[in-house]
Amino acid sequence: MKIAVINFSGNTGKSMLTKNMLVPLLPGAKRISIEDLNEAGGRVDTAITASMFPSLAAELNVFEEEKHFVLDIGASSAKEMVSHFTRLSSTRSDIDLWLVPVTPSSKQCTDTLNTIRKLIEIGVHAARIVVVPNNITDVSLFEMDFKRLGIAAAEMGFRLCDQGVPASKIYDMTRASDETLFDIAADDTDYRDRLRRARADHGGVQEVGRRIVVRDMARDACTHLRAVFEVAVMGKVDTEPGVL
Repeated sequence: MKIAVINFSGNTGKSMLTKNMLVPLLPGAKRISIEDLNEAGGRVDTAITASMFPSLAAELNVFEEEKHFVLDIGASSAKEMVSHFTRLSSTRSDIDLWLVPVTPSSKQCTDTLNTIRKLIEIGVHAARIVVVPNNITDVSLFEMDFKRLGIAAAEMGFRLCDQGVPASKIYDMTRASDETLFDIAADDTDYRDRLRRARADHGGVQEVGRRIVVRDMARDACTHLRAVFEVAVMGKVDTEPGVL
């Protein structure tokens, strides 16, 4: 599967979702970061600027169908990348899914609609565009916060994911780490035993305690990320909209 993660608006969670949801849940996925201003969080397989993309397009066009790659397109590069996709019609057509993360911010919802309109204008099929609500702080306001996008989805034919990613400090806490949240969640270290030994040695207690908290938070976040992945990427329909 070939996925492009894009939004003209910044700070919507593009790199976060690429690192912590798409790469871990798409086996062997190759992550390509396209960013002119800010560093993407976590490990990337290839990092380029938007101006370099045409030279990479040839590789993407012959990428094996059974493998996965994710284009993590930074906001500073989004409009230039759309310009490239306008000219590179075969590469554009090869993208299976255009993932557009958005937070409840009114401005971001406006930018998201502008992004979607532009993608459709250059020839992207609306059915391949999926909007993913992110940084949800109040579940009860989910439908109200994204009502405008829901109406637009019905009119334009793109899909608004009915599962959102709840806000969590774990994303900022692990932003600079090469580990994904699924890596951290899979850590089976017996930290209680390590904590007992740290207390006996009078050292490292705080770090062990921090690691326990980080793992617990990662496991909670992964539950939500997996649910969003199933709906947004795998196309499963959930009967209870909102955050799990």
